[in-house]
Amino acid sequence: MQDIVYKLKWDCEGDAKSEDTANKEAGEEKPEEDNDYHRSDEQVSICLECNSSKLRGLKRKWIRCSAQATVLHLKKFIAKKLNLTSFNELDILCNEEILGKDHTLKFVVVTRWRFKKSPLLLHYRPKMDLL
Repeated sequence: MQDIVYKLKWDCEGDAKSEDTANKEAGEEKPEEDNDYHRSDEQVSICLECNSSKLRGLKRKWIRCSAQATVLHLKKFIAKKLNLTSFNELDILCNEEILGKDHTLKFVVVTRWRFKKSPLLLHYRPKMDLL
């Protein structure tokens, strides 16, 4: 799900070692920037509400996350919290319009929530097959 990128350092013999391995050998801690988890990104406050009687609501419907997160990330988050078998069973809507899975939250805020106050209000429901 998440790609792991290793930065390489060269040791004295000319062999490549991952930075993680080299830091452990030298007794160094990882730089704080590697442990940032997108906290320094622009943030978006979101209210996630259920729009269906077939699904239950989240215990904590208010979240704050990176503006670079996508609708797909939200689908996976909701599916995990509700113990759904697949995140593909969900639709996420803003202003009663289904959002594309690749839209970033920044894009949603700029295009669908332009002049409204925070938090961004999103609804989720079981996926509806349109004929």
